Amino acid sequence: MLVLVSMDHRLALVVLVGLLVAAGVPLAFAWVRLLPEDAPAFAIEPGSFPSVDKEVVTEKAAKPRWEAIVSVILLSCLTLAYAIRVPGFPRETLTHWLQGAVSGSTEHWMLLSARIFLPAMSGVAGVFAALRPGSLRIPLLVAAILVLLLWFLAPVLQTAMLGSS
Repeated sequence: MLVLVSMDHRLALVVLVGLLVAAGVPLAFAWVRLLPEDAPAFAIEPGSFPSVDKEVVTEKAAKPRWEAIVSVILLSCLTLAYAIRVPGFPRETLTHWLQGAVSGSTEHWMLLSARIFLPAMSGVAGVFAALRPGSLRIPLLVAAILVLLLWFLAPVLQTAMLGSS
């Protein structure tokens, strides 16, 4: 911990930017994988291409619908956890709005539960991706690991950037 705080501010900036980009890329890939695939541009007629006739068509196993819904919910939580840790996220505006909407103690408990809930959901997303096969497995697992790293290292790296002269 002391090594991270005493590091050069330029190195802290490079590490923070690298961590932000590295965590954003698998999130983008995971969101893109949710989109349906396009139909082929040109239909291949049977008999016009020899290897098409010899291919064995395999039926894809239908993925349970609940797994897709859970994947989207976990991906949404990961994206929210990522967005909150991006420097420049308007936390003060959100806190000010929350003060006007709810009482003081409720606001405190809501903020505290969000600080616990988002990293916990990132961990749950990583465990879910590690245990369940699917098209979102690798992006979800990598994004969960990198978002957790970002969640815990971003405040330290920001302190290192602002603390050194």
